Amino acid sequence: MSLEAWGDEGNIGPEGYVSEERAEELFRAGAQAMREMLARLFEMADHDQWAKRVRGEWHPGWGDDPGRPDEVVDDIWVA
Repeated sequence: MSLEAWGDEGNIGPEGYVSEERAEELFRAGAQAMREMLARLFEMADHDQWAKRVRGEWHPGWGDDPGRPDEVVDDIWVA
């Protein structure tokens, strides 16, 4: 497949698929949001130490830890 089949910014691939770089970006955003949602769940159950541990975990293979998000994304395609 030629590079011309990809979108102008490399975000959209052939037939509407996202590029590998965009898929990785969306995955990291989802992992960050899931981590925060789990931490908030522990906080609601008064387990603040567990919440801190959850927020402290990040796989180094996913790049730099983005930290705690200001807001949790509620749409799978918004990142």
